[in-house]
Amino acid sequence: MTIPQLTIDGILPPFKGSGPGDAFDLMSPYEVGPVDVLQRFGTTDERKAILRNWLDHRTVLRGLGIDQGFQWLDGSFVEEKDPHDLDLVTFFHRPASVQDAAGWRALWFGNPTVFSRPEAKRTYNLDTFFLDLDGDPEDLVSTARYFLQLFSHQRDSFLWKGMLQVRLEDTGEDALAMTLLTAQENIVPTGDQP
Repeated sequence: MTIPQLTIDGILPPFKGSGPGDAFDLMSPYEVGPVDVLQRFGTTDERKAILRNWLDHRTVLRGLGIDQGFQWLDGSFVEEKDPHDLDLVTFFHRPASVQDAAGWRALWFGNPTVFSRPEAKRTYNLDTFFLDLDGDPEDLVSTARYFLQLFSHQRDSFLWKGMLQVRLEDTGEDALAMTLLTAQENIVPTGDQP
C-alpha cells in the first residue's frame, strides 16, 4: 500500500474509506515498507539521520532474535513538521531461544540501548515502546488500546490522525532502504563543486 497524502492539517488521515464496513487496509495504521517510509519522509538530512537510526535499531532487534512482528510509526516524524525523533511501538514475538521469564529478563535488561526508552532515545533518537505478542492476551489488548488512543491524536490539537505499520520481517526491504539512504547521502549536488 502507498502512504496516504497528508491532510490539509499536515497529518496522515485516520482512514481513507467512507466509514464502517470498509476494508481494513483503508484505515490506520497503514501497512507499508521501509522503502515507502524513506521515499515519503526522508526529505531532509535530519529525517534521513532518524531513518538510518531506525533501520539500525531494527537490525539490532533482529540480531537479538526479535524478527517477527511489526512496528507502529507515529509522532511528528510522519507529519508535516520538523521532527526531533521517531515515535515507535514494536509489537514482537519473543525469540524461540528466550521463552522463559528469566531468559527474557536477561535479554531485556542486558540490552538497555535497545529496550530502555531513555537509552534508545539517546542512542537511536527513537521514542520506543514494546508490546510482547507472547504475553498475556488481556494485557496486550489493554496496552495496545492505550497506545492506539495515545498515538491516534495530535498532542496539542487533539486532531484524529493516522500512523504507519512496518513488518519486522522486511529484512530485504530494510537493506534496500539503507542502500537508497546511503546513495542519497553520497550525492554531491551539481553546481556546488569547486
